[in-house]
Parts: sequence; C-alpha cells; structure tokens
Amino acid sequence: MGDRKSILFPSLLFALFFVLIAITGFIQIRIVQKNFETLLKSEGETLISRIIREIDTNLEYLNYVEQSPAIITPKFLNIMAYDESIVEELFDLISTLSDKGTQKVPFKNILILNDNGTVLMKKGVPTIPSSYVSTLVSRKQKTVIKMPEGKDKSLIMGATLNGRIVFISLDEEELALFRKKLIVQEILEKEEKGIHITGITVYNQSGEVFANLAVNGNKENNLLSISKTMGSRFLPDYTIKVSISKKPSHEAVRRTTLSFFSILVFVVLLGGIGIYGIFLLQKHYETKMKEMERNIALKERLVSLGKLASGVAHEIRNPLNAISLSVQRLKREFLPEKEKREEYYNFLDIVKGELTRVNRIVEDFLHSTKAQEPYHKTNLYTLLDEVVVLLKEKAKSRNVEILNTVEHHITIDCQTERLKQAFHNIILNGIEAIQTKGSIKILAEEHNNIVYIYIQDSGVGIKEKELPNIFEYYYTTKDKGIGLGLPISYMIVRDHGGDITVKSKEGHGTTFIISLPVIHEGMLQ
Repeated sequence: MGDRKSILFPSLLFALFFVLIAITGFIQIRIVQKNFETLLKSEGETLISRIIREIDTNLEYLNYVEQSPAIITPKFLNIMAYDESIVEELFDLISTLSDKGTQKVPFKNILILNDNGTVLMKKGVPTIPSSYVSTLVSRKQKTVIKMPEGKDKSLIMGATLNGRIVFISLDEEELALFRKKLIVQEILEKEEKGIHITGITVYNQSGEVFANLAVNGNKENNLLSISKTMGSRFLPDYTIKVSISKKPSHEAVRRTTLSFFSILVFVVLLGGIGIYGIFLLQKHYETKMKEMERNIALKERLVSLGKLASGVAHEIRNPLNAISLSVQRLKREFLPEKEKREEYYNFLDIVKGELTRVNRIVEDFLHSTKAQEPYHKTNLYTLLDEVVVLLKEKAKSRNVEILNTVEHHITIDCQTERLKQAFHNIILNGIEAIQTKGSIKILAEEHNNIVYIYIQDSGVGIKEKELPNIFEYYYTTKDKGIGLGLPISYMIVRDHGGDITVKSKEGHGTTFIISLPVIHEGMLQ
C-alpha cells in the first residue's frame, strides 16, 4: 500500500503534464497547418495581382499599338508575332476541322469548299475574295493568308487539305480577342515554374475557359483554389482562378506531427524512467529514514542502559567487597575440624575466585563507561596491534589468522584503553564466529578527517533478521556469552563521536565499519 502511494502522486503529475503537452502540441499543429494555408493563400493572391497587372500592361500597349500602327517598337514586333501565332493556330485548326465540327469552332465566319470550288459548308458570312478561292482551286498555292493592314483589320486564312479548301475569316473584333487570348496565355505560361502552382485559368463573362495553364497535367486533388474577378477594362467581368498544391503544406505538417509524436514518445519514456527513479529514491529515502529512526532509538536505548548498568555496577562493587572480606575472615577465624579443613579451604578458594572474576567483570564494565578519561593522540596501527597481541593465542587456538594492514602513519585522538577494549570485543566476536580455519583482516582509510576502520572476518555471518539487534544489551546468538561485548564497543565508539555499521551475509562473513574523527573536539580547545 505504501509503494502505491509513493508512485501514485508522481504518476498523476506526469499524466497531467503529458495531457497538457499533448493538447498544446495538437493546437500548435493546427496553428502550423492554418499558417501554411494562409501563406499559400497569400502567395496565390500575390500571383493573381501580378498576373492581372501584367495582363493590363500588355493589353494597354496592345490597344495603343492598334490605335497608332505607324509606331514601330519592340512591342509592335511582339504584336506581329502574335498574329503569326494566330495564323499557326488557324492552320492547325483547319488541319483537324471536319464538317460537323465547324459549329463548335469559336469563330463566326468559316467556308469549306471541295477541290472544284463548290461550297460544302458555310458558317456566318465569310467575305472571301474570289482571287483567294481561284488561287487554291487552281492549285497554284496550298495556302493563302491575308494579314490585317490599313483600315482593313481582318485576317483571312485559307488552305487546301485532304481534298478540301477551308477558309476562316476573323473580323477586327475576333482578331483583337484572339490577340488578347494569346497575350494572356503567354503570361500564364511564364508562371509555369512558379512554386506550388498547379494550374491557372482565366474565364470569360460566360464562365467559359478563355486561357488555361495546367502544370503537370493538374492531376492533383489536394488543392487550394483562389478565384478573383480581374476587374480589367480590357477583359471586363473576366475571372481568374489559381490552383496551388497543398502537398508542401501537408508535408510540413506531417513532419511537424511526426516530430511532435517523437517528442511525446520521448517524454513518455523519460517520464516513465523519471517516475521509476522518483519511486526508487523515495523508497530508498523511506528505508533510510526507518533505519535512522531505528538507529537513533537503539542509540538512545544503549546510552540509557549503559548509564543504568554503570550505576548498578557501582552498587554491586560494595557487596562484592563485603563478601570478599567475609570470606577472608572465615578463612582466618572460623576454621573447622582438622579432617574437614582441606575441603573448607577449597570451598573458600572457589568462592574467592568467583568473587574475583565477578569483580573483574564489573571493573572492566566500569572502565568502559569512563567517558571522562582524557584523550591522547594515538597511532592507530600500534593500538590495534596491541589488541591483536592480546588475542593472538585465542585466535591461534581456533586456527584463525589476524592480519593488521593499517598504515603506520594514521593517528587519532582517543581514550586509548577504552578504544582498545572496543576493538578487543569486535575482533573477539569475529574469532568466535569462525568455526573452522579462517582469517580476520583489519584495514583503515582516512577521508575528510574521518578514519574508517574495517574489521572483516570469514566467519558464518549474521542472519539478516538478527542484524538490527546485535548492539542490544544481553542479545547474543552464541551458546556462551552474555551479550555485552558489542553494546559496550558501540557505546565507546559513540562516546568518541564515531559510529559503527555492520555488513554481513549469512555464510559469507561479516564486516564491521568503525568511523572515528581524527581530531576530537576536546583536543581543539
């Protein structure tokens, strides 16, 4: 339940953050799409304005040239080129014209004759000079052309093709309109390479196609069409429509969307990793807090028990001294009969020996609690080596090797005898934990004025469930012992401003890590 609570809040926070990013992203995609369409529309409107302006300019000059034909300018030569283009188009039209198709041709005056000059079909009132007819009937020429000149502004085109003679006559109005159409068509074709343009169409007043440009066949369906009335005095009520491909816009939106979804996937992965990291950190923090609370409670309990035990030990010394004096008096003044005297002495010696042992235990305990003992700068290697010497025989009897690898230059401020007792208890504990041949290794390192002493044994290790209790008074896992050694060591180290931590795995030995300040606060004053 605690784990669920630990992960619920960051998960909800991330979900809210993800939703906000997603909504913002989709809104931005729509804005990008709209901006692109606005840009394309603006591009189309600019193009339309330019085309209309160019059409008006060219038609204005056409009108000027028609009114003043005597002026020979490059523009006039262009007009002549337009007339030549008209003749070419008329010839192409005559080449494909059938009797039934004449009604669909957008010219008013058409005449079709056989090779003898007999009329086969007639549209409108074509005024064809007889000399033109006789020239083609007599086969002197295959084509006759009459260009506009002087006051006669008409254009006549005749040709003999496939046994027929076809004449098309354009009056002044038709010719002027044809010229306008060619001019407009040429202007449109200049825009063929325009960016994103797929088609431009100009419609007349009737909605019929007047001029048209289809780029690449104009097969694309995804188009943006912009229509506008031209407002030209030369092409009144004509309409122009520009078709622009949306493909670049859609491609840009597609790339933006793809990038956005890639970011979303990255955010999801990053968020998941972040939440998992937060969960682990929070769980680690909670575990550390519980461990700290447990250690604080243990330390407070040890200090209290230590003070209590110290007081009790002081009280025990008085009756012990009284009993010892009484035993001496019994031995000296209350002798039994001669035959029981030897047994009597043996009994008193046993009592005296046990009293001495109890008194030594009390003395050792009282010595361990002497927190007011003065501090001295002590070589750590020497201090530990003295402890090793004391325990050497004990270790040898259990086939245990003790290795002191502490560097000789490390020194600390300490209560030497008390600290020796603390190390004595820890190393002795390691010796007793080794059931067969093994070793105890002692090493140390100094960081930031703190010395870390590692005492590693190759013993049976400590069960995980027992680790939190090893510094409790009277707690022991051994058949022999009263559970005072490690609590006393812990109390001594704490009095020195240090700490003890234990790492152990059942079957893989135990490591005690003792941290001690290099300089004691009292030595700084």
